[in-house]
Amino acid sequence: MPGRIAIHLNDDTVCERRMDIGLRLAKERGAEAVGIYPSASVAGLQQDENILPQDVRSALRKRRDEHREATQALFLQKARERGVQAHWRTPHGDAEEGLTLHARYCDLLIMSKADQGDSLSALRPNLPAAVVMASGRPVLLIPNHGPIDTIGRRILFCWDQRREAARAFSDAAPLLLNCQALTVLEIDRDEKLMRDRDIHEDDFSDYCTSLGYPKPRHLLKDSTGYGVGNVILNTATDTDADLIVMGAYGHSRMRQWIMGGATSTLMSTMTVPVLLAN
Repeated sequence: MPGRIAIHLNDDTVCERRMDIGLRLAKERGAEAVGIYPSASVAGLQQDENILPQDVRSALRKRRDEHREATQALFLQKARERGVQAHWRTPHGDAEEGLTLHARYCDLLIMSKADQGDSLSALRPNLPAAVVMASGRPVLLIPNHGPIDTIGRRILFCWDQRREAARAFSDAAPLLLNCQALTVLEIDRDEKLMRDRDIHEDDFSDYCTSLGYPKPRHLLKDSTGYGVGNVILNTATDTDADLIVMGAYGHSRMRQWIMGGATSTLMSTMTVPVLLAN
């Protein structure tokens, strides 16, 4: 995956975890790393500060500046130690807009869901969802806890014949080319549609092998009584997947992007990295 891997950096508790994983991926793929530290981590935060006394505002800004400078120094130091070419960006304005725009100059953006222990999480818990839906680039969501020894050696791909899934499959091409095992999961497949459209049982497996990907193990599962998101997570555990690749689904409501049910479940309880595309 030569090119650029962007990493969302912030003053949250799992920032260094994203940093380490992003730089590791960049090293493995021969890519450059771009650290993106939005100046306004939360939409509206700067405006809300105006109601605070001047000395309190100054203290808050000083603390943010110090953390940003420390994060920049740590990011560049870690990149040098790993031999990764790195770039630092601090876009002004809303975090969603800054991350969305910078993601379009990169091949992949690494983010994680806000942790409940972070003071800012209650204000902007849906930032990853918003960026996934608006950026036009794949977003790799990293679980906030647990070891991550590998990413992309054992891939679980969620296929439902929809545009978003096809986009995710295409965006994951660099990882699929290098994976050791590939499982294709279909949930609640419409058998009548398959027959009517003359789609054959092996069409997707044949497509994978034609691209040079490993011949996939193809699983068909029913979500009745479990829910699609839970079926995906359980299958990831059963197949020892170290990466889930899937399309992200949602719609706009009051300028906030709300993720679909399966995607929301994954983001809330994910135990392995998830590559999302829309």
